[in-house]
Amino acid sequence: MSRRTFLKTGGVLIVVVAGGGVYRAADQGVFSSGQGLAYEPWKDWRDATTSSERIVGAGILAANPHNSQPWHFRISEQAVDLYADYTRQIGVIDPVQREMHIGLGCAVENMTLAAQAEGFTVEVSLLPDGTDPQHVAHLALAAGQSQVSDLYNAIPNRHTNRSPYDLTRTVAPDMLASLAALSDDDAVQVFWYADVAAKDKFGTYELAAAEALIADEQQSIDSNHWWRQGWADLQAHRDGITIDAQSFDSLLDMAAKMLPDQSRQQGDAVFVQNTRDIYISTASAFGLIAVHDQKDNVQRMHAGQLWQRMHLWATVHELGMQPLNQMCERADRERQQRIDPVFGRALRDLTGSDDWQGIMPFRLGYPTRTGLASPRRSIQEVLL
Repeated sequence: MSRRTFLKTGGVLIVVVAGGGVYRAADQGVFSSGQGLAYEPWKDWRDATTSSERIVGAGILAANPHNSQPWHFRISEQAVDLYADYTRQIGVIDPVQREMHIGLGCAVENMTLAAQAEGFTVEVSLLPDGTDPQHVAHLALAAGQSQVSDLYNAIPNRHTNRSPYDLTRTVAPDMLASLAALSDDDAVQVFWYADVAAKDKFGTYELAAAEALIADEQQSIDSNHWWRQGWADLQAHRDGITIDAQSFDSLLDMAAKMLPDQSRQQGDAVFVQNTRDIYISTASAFGLIAVHDQKDNVQRMHAGQLWQRMHLWATVHELGMQPLNQMCERADRERQQRIDPVFGRALRDLTGSDDWQGIMPFRLGYPTRTGLASPRRSIQEVLL
């Protein structure tokens, strides 16, 4: 029986433990969620010796695709530079590096908040070196006054929440307006889908995209590459997608760790099931971040800055948020393969305009369970 097959059964945990599975439980980290070196960066991110290191410590806690952490940093007393690590691209899930640059923008946002808290004024330059596309951001630091914001304090508490959201609670329109107002760039806009008809349309497209993604074998393989099955694997790599990050209830989480590893195909099937029965069915609303040119890396990074800002704000206000990137992943794949742009048309339909191109779909609502941390590499591992 696979870990994810457990979701359809009951009473398995008792049988496993009674059969002597306590030893496997320890080996698989059943009693160690959020512990070990892979999780230390969430706890000691403000403990580094220098301000620049502490700024990087905030950067590595940013949202990023498949927890691939596609970044390197170079620091001095007056600046922090951010570089894309192309060895951590997530394959044909992100064939045009759209999600990579969104994640890098998320890191810029966290570092900006941290630099302000450290007492610096910050001047951010995106893609500062036209000859080096890997050099994606330069943060120039100058002495100023410390500004410790609520968003900064939320950095270690921000986690993707994949749990069911509370169907008895609706995210009020003024909350959606406050989230959208966090954009400080006229070239980045949030579209909302909160009424029944709009949610149905979004959900139909999202489910079709999830099904199309797992039907593309290479996309399935490349996604599965970042799945960290065992505790030792997780601690060794300190990246990727984990069982804890799925926001299962505590008993399911324990059982999923103790049962034998699932196959890629089984995992894909349950992903589609969860997309239909949890991600779509329990969302209070859906959103779509859009830009004028989805091929432009600066606009992608601006979208990432906005996503990080929104997710931190949502964390402060006890909202759950989860990216649902499958429509964009399929649209990117369609362009790569030069096939019928089924999801390119879907994204156009959702914005209703040729002037706005959808770049990051997501859901939000009031979560029924707490989102848990994902592993992170240490500051020392990502410095150049």
